[in-house]
Amino acid sequence: MSDQLERIEKLAALALAPLIEVAWADGHVTPAERQAVLDAAAAMGLGRRDFCQTTLARWLHEAPPTEALERWRRLLAPTLTGTPGRAARASERALLGAAAAVARSDAPGPVGESGVTPEESKVLKDLAAALETLASV
Repeated sequence: MSDQLERIEKLAALALAPLIEVAWADGHVTPAERQAVLDAAAAMGLGRRDFCQTTLARWLHEAPPTEALERWRRLLAPTLTGTPGRAARASERALLGAAAAVARSDAPGPVGESGVTPEESKVLKDLAAALETLASV
């Protein structure tokens, strides 16, 4: 695999960092959360890429480094600011929707009808705030 292709695939896997963070928010990844992340990866066209599969498998087995989301934010900022408004907002909504789907994947859960834990809710709010901040740049 060329270095450039490997870098592209690493960036693609990094695009899933917010979903991974939601899955790990309460300290563990359930089978339903794992499947929701894998489904999101497949929907984004990342499910068949060797590097993405390896990275996702590792991140779903053990929590990724804490700097993964920060790295994702630094990479996302120039992408969103360089994307036309409507397309950027659609991407934001899609990412938030996928993250929420991971959080709700265990519904109904022990924390109520939504199945979203307080920890997952906080990660979703932080993600939404980060996207809103980037949108205003």
